Amino acid sequence: MEKQLAMLQRRLERERNARKQAESILEQKALELFKANEELRALNEDLENKIAERSKALVESEIRYKRIIENMELGLLEVDNDGKVIRAYDWFCDMTGYTENELLGKDAGNVFLTQDQRELIDAQNDNRKRGQAGVYELQIKKKNGEKIWVLISGAPMYDTNDNIIGSVGVHYDITAQKNLQNDLIEARKVAESAQQAEKQFLANMSHEIRTPLNAVIGMTHLLFDTKLSPKQKEYLAILRSSADLLKGLINDILDFSKIESGQMEVAPREFDLIGLLKSLEKTFQLKVEKKPVEVRSRLDPQIQNMLIGDDLMLNQILFNLVGNAIKFTSEGVVGVNVKVIDSKDKMKTLQFDVYDTGIGIPKKKQNLIFQDFKQVNKEIKLKYGGTGLGLAITKRLIEMQKGKIWVESEIGKGTRFSFTIPYEDTGREAIIKNNQLPKKLTFIGEHCRVLVAEDNIMNRKYINTLLKKWDINPVMAHDGQEAIEATKKQEFDIILMDIQMPEVDGFEATISIRNTTNLNQKTPIIALTASALTKEKDKAFSIGMNDFLSKPFAPIELLRCLNKHVNQEEINNPNQNQEDMEAIFSFNAKLDLDYLEDCYEGDLDYASDMFSIFIEYTLPEVDHLEALIASKKYEEIRKAAHKMKPAFAMVGLTHITDHMAALEQTAKEKTEINTIELLFKEVKEELSIFIPILKQELKKMQAFINK
Repeated sequence: MEKQLAMLQRRLERERNARKQAESILEQKALELFKANEELRALNEDLENKIAERSKALVESEIRYKRIIENMELGLLEVDNDGKVIRAYDWFCDMTGYTENELLGKDAGNVFLTQDQRELIDAQNDNRKRGQAGVYELQIKKKNGEKIWVLISGAPMYDTNDNIIGSVGVHYDITAQKNLQNDLIEARKVAESAQQAEKQFLANMSHEIRTPLNAVIGMTHLLFDTKLSPKQKEYLAILRSSADLLKGLINDILDFSKIESGQMEVAPREFDLIGLLKSLEKTFQLKVEKKPVEVRSRLDPQIQNMLIGDDLMLNQILFNLVGNAIKFTSEGVVGVNVKVIDSKDKMKTLQFDVYDTGIGIPKKKQNLIFQDFKQVNKEIKLKYGGTGLGLAITKRLIEMQKGKIWVESEIGKGTRFSFTIPYEDTGREAIIKNNQLPKKLTFIGEHCRVLVAEDNIMNRKYINTLLKKWDINPVMAHDGQEAIEATKKQEFDIILMDIQMPEVDGFEATISIRNTTNLNQKTPIIALTASALTKEKDKAFSIGMNDFLSKPFAPIELLRCLNKHVNQEEINNPNQNQEDMEAIFSFNAKLDLDYLEDCYEGDLDYASDMFSIFIEYTLPEVDHLEALIASKKYEEIRKAAHKMKPAFAMVGLTHITDHMAALEQTAKEKTEINTIELLFKEVKEELSIFIPILKQELKKMQAFINK
């Protein structure tokens, strides 16, 4: 029993020790758990502090971001994938007039856009759903109905899992810029319209001013041939000088306008520089005959051949420079020197020096003289006159030909203008011309088939005579409809098409030929017109015409046109087949001798026919025109004036051609009939002087031919 009790006590002792050990372990674990709880509480507290700090930072960042956006005047709008508004920032609300509560949940497209803009915005929304950003302009409606233009930068919005949940748009009001842009577009249209009106005005002015001016100059010359007292001669000299000055001013302004509008182009052709300089020298020798001034010219011996370049521009440049030199030189010398400064292959660069012993130009003013409308000083302008355009035009003409100009001058000792221009040397020696007129030019072609559409009898006679001289028998059409019918029956090598004809005009006929199946759909068509307007030339090319001849044209111009389009080449040397006349006939000096010589080339049979046709057919038409003016039939007046206009030039009355051009333009604009009557009165007065001269010339020609 005692043994069992001892065993039980030992067991109890063991259990007591085990419990103490367990209690000790439990106490230790409890202590560890307490410490862990304390650490966890400290961590939670720290985490809460950090979360609070981070939230505060986020709020501050959002406020700062919002302030930046507002200061930049950018309106932010957030929408979901269905286009419903989920957030509208203050500046956007101010921009559109809505509050955020008014916009939340609304379809942004329905609120701000018109139906025609939905296609653009739908395309942008599709881009956002694909994760693409974009920038575009859009016109939106404000709450009050006003429309404004905004520049929008749109981008997709993502959730934490990188899923697209909508898009955000940054809106910038560009209404003011857009209005300015539209104003600039409108201003450009107005400027272009004004420029076109200026061109039209200058074209009209060339007729309106030159026509009476030519009459003034012409009548002045006629008066000089009458018996005059010394006082009358003095008055007439002043009148002629003033008229010439006015004519020069008009020419300067018109040339400047052509250059500014890009209408003046370099037209290279073969020319004789030796002859050009000799002609220039003789011309200016006549101008200075009452001044103690000697005119000289000297040419580099290396220059013996024909050159290729724009001789008309060169002539104008030299006329401007030599004319200025003479104007500012009271005594001494005015000269032109030409030398070769560079030669490579066929190209020769020439330097022209125009010098004088005149008043000179101050050093500090030499940079100004090539500027538009600039002169050395007011005293020069008052004493010598001028627009201040001459040297500006000269400089531009030189630069258009890949040249340059400079000046050297000293007060009281004179001035030297130097300029360079490159020319091509043909290798053919210049032919020294005699005083006789050429008799015949040769057409390079055989069996050429030509259709001529022309309603004016004198023009038909003129062209027909020229073509027959070149062994061409043309088919003649009296109007555009006849020309259309002719092209269906026979194939032609070239068609000469007058632009203004009754019933069907040249433009309409060309359009028909080019756009219908016929034998001449691709035949070269050459426009013939008396109009000087560039827009008519542009229209001719735009509808399918191939070239342009301005009436009245010289035989050589028609010949070159034929060779160019029929033989695909220009005449290499128009002088090579010329024959000298056996005898010389001189027209009356009161007629336009240069034009008559160019027109008839010494063919008196032809000239006699044209003078006869003019007297027989054109003069009665003048009476018909008078009846139309009395009836105030503006369109009929215009047509009659246009039809008769070239005929006067063909008998040497080019100044009356200008009168008729002015009358035609006035009738076209339906100006007061009094103005038309005054213009026609001038024509009648001129004809009363020149009809007896023309009849006398016809008798002289017939007698010369018979002899």
